[in-house]
Amino acid sequence: MRVPAALARSRFPVPVLQVLRTLAEAGFRSWLVGGAVRDPLLSRRRSSSDFDVATPARPDEVARLFPRVIPTGVEHGTVTVIARGVSVEVTTFRGEGPYRDGRRPESVTFLPDLESDLARRDFTINALAFDPLGREFRDPFGGREDMRRRRIRSVGDPVARFAEDGLRPLRAVRFVAQLGFGLAPPTRRAIPQSLDVVRRVAAERVTDELSKLLVAPHAALGLRLLRGTGLLEIVLPGLAARPGRVLDHAVAVLAAAPPVLALRLAALLHGLGPAGAADAIASLRFPRQQTEAALSLIRAFPCRRLGHAALPAGTPAAVRRWMARVELRRTGPLLSLAGAEVSAMPRAQRAGAAAEVKRLKTRVRAVLRRAPPLSVRELALDGRAVAEELGTGPGPLVGEALRHLLDRVLERPEENVPERLRAALREWSARPAPRV
Repeated sequence: MRVPAALARSRFPVPVLQVLRTLAEAGFRSWLVGGAVRDPLLSRRRSSSDFDVATPARPDEVARLFPRVIPTGVEHGTVTVIARGVSVEVTTFRGEGPYRDGRRPESVTFLPDLESDLARRDFTINALAFDPLGREFRDPFGGREDMRRRRIRSVGDPVARFAEDGLRPLRAVRFVAQLGFGLAPPTRRAIPQSLDVVRRVAAERVTDELSKLLVAPHAALGLRLLRGTGLLEIVLPGLAARPGRVLDHAVAVLAAAPPVLALRLAALLHGLGPAGAADAIASLRFPRQQTEAALSLIRAFPCRRLGHAALPAGTPAAVRRWMARVELRRTGPLLSLAGAEVSAMPRAQRAGAAAEVKRLKTRVRAVLRRAPPLSVRELALDGRAVAEELGTGPGPLVGEALRHLLDRVLERPEENVPERLRAALREWSARPAPRV
């Protein structure tokens, strides 16, 4: 088959070519497969460490050819070759036995030919192979034509493909979100028939697919497809149970937000409230850092549609108090969410809301230029100095005093000098305790 121009002019990483050359010199003609071939054809950039090689060599034969080999999946024919510091996955041509659990084949059979190996792959756009040394391209299932027609189509019977691995329906939707393609009708119709096998997929694998979908260029398209096929009820049942207008609003906000995972996760789940969002994220087992970032944004997101607290307005002190409450590192993401919500609002309401967000951005920039203290850590007196002034040891009283000083400094930043803070402490401690 003629080599497509996009592949002919592609430059592949030297370590990958070195692996192919070493295998070829040992008598094992090997091929780049899957995304390593698909992405150049679609003019998509690819990490230099994300290249898969398919070979007739068995894992033990591959291991003898390279000084550094990691047995990452020997039972499935896969080893990882370390070449010039780059990890290259090398997998023996293989066929797969029956899938009993919807996750992995019961057995793997090593095969001598490439086409049989490509036949076991999930979608035609992944059943591609290219030998950059011999300059030969293989596309036995029409993946290039499907790219031209902008569709995701299963290799063979989609119902059978999805029954083999419950992650494949989610992967189909994720590719839609990344590429902006549609699903071939038989492939789409097979998804609702496959929901039982999707339910068996480990939460970590689901989370990985959902994370890629959420930051994809066509995430809104993918999320609508999740809902339309029934996958959303498995992945995010709490969100699927809400009225359609709640999800429509969340998807619109997400689509307008920058493609940052915590930000888009907050946009998608903010309609569930902090408790509901926490349950959804916990069930998917997102990494702790992403979980904390998303939930902190949800708690502080001033969503007008849901009647949350409005954005701060008026005095610079009000803006400083807001920045202190939400934490400085969340200020930028929250402004991004507020701007994204504006884009999701009805046209008649958009102009006024956009002006409000613009004013707040201007005021936040003005605060940042002056760099006033926004947390107790930035006060001119630390906890030890406050305890000494109060004549007490560490305890709740010191924390209460620090909060009082911060409140004073947020109102008047010029008060943040040791002498004035000590005077303020003396005045505060001399006040009579409130009656209980």
